[in-house]
Amino acid sequence: MLEDLAIQYINQTEDNLRAIGYGLTILGAIIAGATSKSKSEIARASYFAYSAFLVLAAYATQIVWLQSLPAMAGGYLWTLMTVNVVTSLVVGFFFGQIAMARSRDAYGHGRLAALAFIPFANFWLLLTPSKNAVSANRVPTIPLLTGGVGVLSGFVVLITAFALTMFIEQEINRQVERALTEPASQQTAIEFMIRSKGLEATLRAMTADSQTPITVDEATTLARIEADGTQLRRTYVVDLESVSITDEFRADIENGICAYGPFIPLLRAGATIREVYVKPDGAPIGAHMVTRDVCGL
Repeated sequence: MLEDLAIQYINQTEDNLRAIGYGLTILGAIIAGATSKSKSEIARASYFAYSAFLVLAAYATQIVWLQSLPAMAGGYLWTLMTVNVVTSLVVGFFFGQIAMARSRDAYGHGRLAALAFIPFANFWLLLTPSKNAVSANRVPTIPLLTGGVGVLSGFVVLITAFALTMFIEQEINRQVERALTEPASQQTAIEFMIRSKGLEATLRAMTADSQTPITVDEATTLARIEADGTQLRRTYVVDLESVSITDEFRADIENGICAYGPFIPLLRAGATIREVYVKPDGAPIGAHMVTRDVCGL
């Protein structure tokens, strides 16, 4: 159940995922507001520095998505989703705590903490000076996180967070590229597609992304790749005067398909792979179909 939910989760659009993350952060802040009885106050420089550390923590946990392919193959994608969801809630909780402390410091009460979660309005909460120069409720803070040094520390942490985000995005893009070119990664990606979209939709997606014609050798060209229900049909044009589908040729076809990693999850899921050979004028030469039984899957 959790794995199915994780598959639906990562199949969301980027906008939807951002909305979900923001909603979970707000929920965490609401929990903080409902449970906190603190009277602590935080000055604006310290608030900025603490906020930067929370942003860094949120971005740093995104590194778990570098394990996406192994998680897809191993069936533990739900753990990555759980880390993502829990992180949003925890960051929201602590951000709510420091936002209330900043509101009390700036306005004498915590009710304007909501400004922290409103774009542009959050600067009002951030930049408003402390209501009292000295307060017994002010949170003790190390010098590195106070005054001008605290602002500088906050910017350094934010820059680190953005750099880390860029690194993670680049690594994820590299994984996507590998998934398109490396057989082992392709196999993992296809297994995941079958679980999330079903066999027929996976075959349609694969054929839609295929780019033909593809030259196989001097005499053979892969002309078309088509999906028909659960059958993947590949049509080859063979430019030879005399050619036929012999038993040896059929054995070679079977060995090639059964040994090709990306085809294994398709065959296991019940797909059939039909290899069709025609002459340049369209005249049929022959065809051979491979199933999971042929490959012993």
